Amino acid sequence: MKKRKWLTKKNGFICAFLLPGILLFTVIYAYPLVNIFFTSFCKWNYKNFVSPELLGFGQMLDNYIKLFTVDANFQRALFNTVKWVALTLVIQVPFTLLVALVLSKKPKGWKLTRNVFVIPNIISTAAIGLIFLNIYSPSRGIITELCNKIWPGSNISVLANENFAFWGVTLSFILFGGSLCLLLLTQIFSIDSGIYEAARVDGASAVQIDLRITLPLLRPMIGTIAVMAANYGLLLYNEVALITSGGPDNATYSLSYYIYKTALGSTKLNFARGNTAGVIQFILGILMVGAINKVFRTNKAD
Repeated sequence: MKKRKWLTKKNGFICAFLLPGILLFTVIYAYPLVNIFFTSFCKWNYKNFVSPELLGFGQMLDNYIKLFTVDANFQRALFNTVKWVALTLVIQVPFTLLVALVLSKKPKGWKLTRNVFVIPNIISTAAIGLIFLNIYSPSRGIITELCNKIWPGSNISVLANENFAFWGVTLSFILFGGSLCLLLLTQIFSIDSGIYEAARVDGASAVQIDLRITLPLLRPMIGTIAVMAANYGLLLYNEVALITSGGPDNATYSLSYYIYKTALGSTKLNFARGNTAGVIQFILGILMVGAINKVFRTNKAD
């Protein structure tokens, strides 16, 4: 029996259609990723902009060691980023899930509520940043006015206090889960209505139906939105850049903002140090996605 030839007309068409995508992926994603990894083991800054110098064998990990031992801004950025990832998982995901469960019951005005919940996700982050800058404004911000009403003469300024500024940035995105809510609603509405009817006939309450039927069937989708939400926290940049610019005293640095400031946002550009932080961010992302998928068993069906 003759072996089937691999190079057939059909396979030729498939390769022809895939080739542009593969080339674009290689040029836009694969090559920069490899370059980031390579230059994290180099000396590459404003002094040798066009010619990165590979560190000697004994100093290969110098960039990584300096990040964790002497770079306070990186350590603050890493700590903040981990906190933001955790907050998306313990606040944003449960809140979005609760909203989806309520809206899935189709109460009066549920479509309007759904559309309003999605609005922050379709507004540019620049507009969101300006809104929150005005909310936190020391002179006319509603938060400042409320604090002064509760604690007369306190003159609290959210963006000027290290602890308050972190939570100010957090509130600018943590409750905006409209797109995640739509994914959950789509999954809920795709569940066979016969399952719910059978449960009601057996006397199950609405809470029991949600706990025993809806949530278990939503498990893979919950895992998916958890990855999406945590990924947003890991890559957080726009809110930090627009609202606090990393301040006060670099207290609201995120990893993405640190990478920008280190590699491009100062007079002493340190591309190698910025790329090293990028590698750490990439590794964190891989570990985070793997852990969430394992917890929610997204690749397994009940």
